[in-house]
This record gives sequence, C-alpha cells and structure tokens, in this order.
Amino acid sequence: MPENYLTSREAARMLGVSVRTVQQWTEKELLQSWKTEGGHRRISHGSVEELLRKQHSGDAALGASQSLSILIIEDNEALRKLYLAHFKQWAFVSNVFTAPDGFDGLMLLGEMKPDLLICDLRLPGLNGFQIVRSIQNMKKLSGLQTVVISGLPVPEINAHGGLPEGVHVMGKPINFAELKVIALDCLSAKLSRKR
Repeated sequence: MPENYLTSREAARMLGVSVRTVQQWTEKELLQSWKTEGGHRRISHGSVEELLRKQHSGDAALGASQSLSILIIEDNEALRKLYLAHFKQWAFVSNVFTAPDGFDGLMLLGEMKPDLLICDLRLPGLNGFQIVRSIQNMKKLSGLQTVVISGLPVPEINAHGGLPEGVHVMGKPINFAELKVIALDCLSAKLSRKR
C-alpha cells in the first residue's frame, strides 16, 4: 500500500518528468502539495495517480470518442515542426493548424475556431499580446483556451501590459508534459460543455 504522500523526486519518477517540472506543477496547483516544517515539499499520492489517469485516458478513452483542435501561431518553423511531432503522438488531438505570423493566425482563429490556441508573443505583424487581447472581445471564441509560450521573462511581459486572466504562460524550452496536461484539461472542459 503506497504512502499517502510522495517527495518531489518520487512524484517525478512516477510521472516521468523532472523534479523541477513537478515543482512547477505544484505551484500551478496541477498537483496537490504542502510543505513540512523543514520546508520539504510533500505531494499527494492521489493527485499524482489522478494526473497519470488523466494522461492515460487522454491517450485512450477520450481520444477514441472526442478530440481537440489546436492552432499554433509561431514564426519559428523548427518549433512548428516540433509541436506537430509531439501532437501526432497524442491520440486526442485531431486537427492542428499553424500560422507563421499574427495576421494569418488571427484569420485562422476566426475561420477554424480551435479549442486551444498556442501563441508566441514575439511575432511579425500582429504580436502575441495583440492577438491574445483581441480574443477577449470575440464572443465566438469565448471558450477558447490560450497558452502563451515565450522566452520573455515575466517582468518584461508585465511591462507590455501583462496578459488577460486565464491565459497560461509557459517558458522556453517548451515543457511538452505540462502542455499535454493543459490540453487534457481543455478537452475535459470541452466534453463537460457538451453534456
């Protein structure tokens, strides 16, 4: 019978990610955790198992019946190819659209109405800040989940006026395990809306 808590290292081993990723997930409350009096992080074994179940169900049961459409707005062609390579391995992703700049991305947003937007902030034409803020005013995109992936530090993002509430911000290099969890949450929300 497993203990009801795990160290960060034990949780990382179970999930197949780095200790730093586990720490980030606890900070973002993707995993339930607390700290001992000595300052050591303890993670709920149940929340690790739930995250594992969510990942497996996303690849199997959810993927068989429902799927997610994703739009990537990224000017770096190598990164676009990297996204596509990862998403091909996720059984629950059906359609992936890409745009190399902000103008094309905004047009595709209106046409495709994807479930999940992944957007860089530094883009030619319209930048990611402008795109993400303009989405707030589009009623037909009200359920759109948005992930911003950028090499910009948080103070610089804030100096540009910050980002709207509810936008996930991830740094580079891209943590695809964390991105998959966000995508699965997006799929769960989509399925809940259909019930």
